[in-house]
Order: sequence, then C-alpha cells, then structure tokens
Amino acid sequence: MSLSWFVEFFRALPEAFRALYQFGDPSNVGNGWWGFVIVAIWGVFIIGLPLAVAHFTYQKREWVSASMGAVAGMGVLVWVFGIVPSAWIYFVDSNKEILEDRIIPTSLRIPVGGGNYLDVATDLYQVLRDLVVVGWHLVAIGALFWAAVTVQRRLPKPLAPGEERRESGGYR
Repeated sequence: MSLSWFVEFFRALPEAFRALYQFGDPSNVGNGWWGFVIVAIWGVFIIGLPLAVAHFTYQKREWVSASMGAVAGMGVLVWVFGIVPSAWIYFVDSNKEILEDRIIPTSLRIPVGGGNYLDVATDLYQVLRDLVVVGWHLVAIGALFWAAVTVQRRLPKPLAPGEERRESGGYR
C-alpha cells in the first residue's frame, strides 16, 4: 500500500457515504432516510413494544412476560444475525465500483525481489467482506452471552411463598 491509496481512500469516502444513503432508498425517489424509518418501525413494534409488555407484566403474569421477552429477543436476533450481515454483503457487492481498490483493497501482494511479487490474496475484497461478517457474528455472540448472564443475574426467578432456596440444583 502506498500513500496514493490513502489519498484515494479519503477521496472516495463522500461517494461511499452517498451510496450508503441511497442504499436506504432502493426506489431512488430521493428518500434515503426511508431505511432508517423501517429500522425504527421494526424497533418499536417488534422489539420495544414486547419489551415494554414484558417489563410491566414481570412478576404479575410470568407467562406473558416470558413470551414477550422471547418475541423481543427473537426480533433482536433476526436483526443481529440475519438482516445486518445480509445488508452489509448486499451493500458491499452492489457498490463494488465505488469501494473496490479505493476503500477496500482487492488483492494483497508482497514484493519478493527482482520486481516479482508473491500473491497472498487475489480475492482480498471478498475475504475482507466476509471477515467483517465473521467479526460481527463473534462480537454478537459474545454480547448475547453477556446479555443472557446479565439478565439471569438481575431478574432471578422468585421463589413461591414459603419455599426455601435449596443448597444444590437438580430435580426434586
């Protein structure tokens, strides 16, 4: 990589941001913000509303609270593990002419002397595209584990009236 690549990288950023704005406007009517509206609608009705119901019914109607928590959790999981990675791949592939060699390198070559190069990765564009998805999933799995442990610690299952906590687990 040379200095010219970095110069071209910063020159290509406005065009890449424009492409991201237009990515939310597949009909090309000039409303690139429409994608954010869809995200907000999904977030309010599929995630926020069930979470609110789960919160207000906690320790009153346990089955409603658990069901609504599961609906909200599934909504989050669909976005985190399905929609966001798919949108990333679709965006990167559909804007290849903007991103290729300007923002995302397409190959990696190491000079070995005498003007010869060793091709390390000839399809680096696709490798980096997929590594972003793998990294996203690894972070999401870690966050999912952390969230599950946090929720279990914050909201323990209450004991029935008169029931004592057992020393060990297992079935009775």
